[in-house]
Amino acid sequence: MKLAILVAVSENGIIGREGQLPWHMSADLRRFKRITMEHAILMGRKTWESIGRPLPGRTSIVISHRPDYETGHAEVRVAGNLEQAMDYAKQADCDQDQAFVIGGAAIYELALPQADRLYFTRVHAEVEGDVSFPEVDWSHWEVKEESHHTADEFDQFDHTFTVYQRVRA
Repeated sequence: MKLAILVAVSENGIIGREGQLPWHMSADLRRFKRITMEHAILMGRKTWESIGRPLPGRTSIVISHRPDYETGHAEVRVAGNLEQAMDYAKQADCDQDQAFVIGGAAIYELALPQADRLYFTRVHAEVEGDVSFPEVDWSHWEVKEESHHTADEFDQFDHTFTVYQRVRA
């Protein structure tokens, strides 16, 4: 199973503020749903707690170093590390070939060296926040798809959707 990362990042690297997204972007939320539907989604405990519930049509797997952590939802698996989360994703009841890491920063940092694809939304704004996306060595990635979108009544900022594929040596 391949590992993909799905993230929205501002021009100044921010991905979150006080446990929430620091913008309102309907198009990005629709893209998130379309891409992750029928897939396993892997997330850290703080991301799970900010969402607060299993997302319909997806298998939720929470990564936590706390072995006794409970989500309150029997269908949500808790993994002790990324490797165990990927094992759970392989066992998930979905016919998909990739699992998606959806946050937060520590989990992105763990997953970035192993990821095959990066579904990246560049939010064309500098925003305040308390969580940043880790540094990326872009020489290891090539653009496979890209589309630019203008802010409107549903999307607070201009943004670009890009799909990157890892370049393997």
